Amino acid sequence: MNIKTRAYLLIGLLAVSWGTIPLIIRTSGVSSLSLVGIRTFLGSIFLFAFLIRDNKINKELFLSGFILGPLLAIHWSTMFLSIELNSVAIGIGLVFTYPIFIVLIEFLRGNKASLQQTLIILIGFFGLYLLLDLDQISSLIGVVYGLISSITLSILVIYGSTKTQKYGGLNVAFIQVFFAAIFLTPFTVQGFSWLQNNLLISMFLGFFLTGVGLVTYWYVVRIVSPVSIGTITYLEPVTGVLIGTFLLNEILTGLQIVGFVLVLSVGFLQVYLDSK
Repeated sequence: MNIKTRAYLLIGLLAVSWGTIPLIIRTSGVSSLSLVGIRTFLGSIFLFAFLIRDNKINKELFLSGFILGPLLAIHWSTMFLSIELNSVAIGIGLVFTYPIFIVLIEFLRGNKASLQQTLIILIGFFGLYLLLDLDQISSLIGVVYGLISSITLSILVIYGSTKTQKYGGLNVAFIQVFFAAIFLTPFTVQGFSWLQNNLLISMFLGFFLTGVGLVTYWYVVRIVSPVSIGTITYLEPVTGVLIGTFLLNEILTGLQIVGFVLVLSVGFLQVYLDSK
């Protein structure tokens, strides 16, 4: 297995594990913003434990936290709110329009994606559109939150990838989570009693999905381009939709099943073409 195939395997497994987040949001009984605060608080503690022996945080990387942190806080907060206000399919599906924004931003920066890559993203986006089933939208503000989350994620990926190339995934992951945790402190305090009463779920969300997840993500970004990662991470909304269907009793229509197949196929095609 070559390094790029291994990177795709890691990001694929990560995307599937992140797809469990809607289940936590819908069943936690605590506000979405408190969940995000708890996630960043525990994630920063977990990552700090790895950095304390070999601190490589310099002034330039520290200052980048004032950009990385708010971007991450806004992205996660609006994503959680979007999923809370609409169905899982619509909420998480809106967030994963972000590959389109990545392509647009890269185009404006003068970095054009190949025709093949653009077609893959557009097919995946069409599958995602079918997966959304817009007739089921129950909250327009939830749609706005989803699009804000998508845009901030695209900016975060592009900006963060340059920092990762220079400082390493672990350092970037810690800085962005640490600053996000600071900005979200009031909401973390509000949900602290829930954290204490649901310690295992909190640790899974903060330590594994956040700490391990972000280190893995920024490691992969050093090997695979942001545009390609955007395609393979379509597996996250697919997982979220399946969980919503089988565990939260959300209904999946025929068109949504077609969208599901398209998104899954695009992910496998991306790995196959990029690993040749």
